[in-house]
Amino acid sequence: MQDSSMYPHPVARRLVLAVLLATLVPATALGESAFAPLRTTKDGIAVARRPGRTDGFHELRLTARSPVPPDRLEDFVWSSFRRARPPVTQRDILSRGTREIVFHDRVSTPVVSDREYTMRIRRVGDGPVLRLVFGTAPELGPPATPGFVTLPIVRGEWTFTPDGDGTAVSYTVYSEPGGSIPAFVVRGALIDEALDDFRWVLKHAAAAQARPDTAR
Repeated sequence: MQDSSMYPHPVARRLVLAVLLATLVPATALGESAFAPLRTTKDGIAVARRPGRTDGFHELRLTARSPVPPDRLEDFVWSSFRRARPPVTQRDILSRGTREIVFHDRVSTPVVSDREYTMRIRRVGDGPVLRLVFGTAPELGPPATPGFVTLPIVRGEWTFTPDGDGTAVSYTVYSEPGGSIPAFVVRGALIDEALDDFRWVLKHAAAAQARPDTAR
């Protein structure tokens, strides 16, 4: 399969945005209620949400169908983490295997202090269903860099389920702004960013699937 790092890196960009806006989200802190439908876009992406840890903030779930088989779609998303894109100024790969990657990013931010974080992404197989689970892992990273603010915060997953010849794909993410930023200020922006990245994956994975040089 062709290396998807040749494209702009919206998946990493989404993680960066969440990191810049988020604070620590414990695994047990997210809402356990069912996802409630929010809307379906004109291009068929269903957007749902459920309450998060803090009033006014939500865990988002985006779902759609892709003509790309689950293993190839999962591999496409996985390979997109190989190279950082702006606003990340430096990515240090701390460990990389066939099932897990851990990297440390430094991010340039024009208004506030520059940020850094350590991210872990795991490939999880559950029978025919494939998953990519991501979350910040400060305990796996280096000590804090002077002049940088360490942000240890975003979590979510991609899920790829067989659907005929293609895939039922979902993207779930939760982030929460620090400081005194109210929920209504960032709520719309976070949804728009998630939709942009989800569309990017669907579009470029399908294009890669259609190219003869990607055939297995």
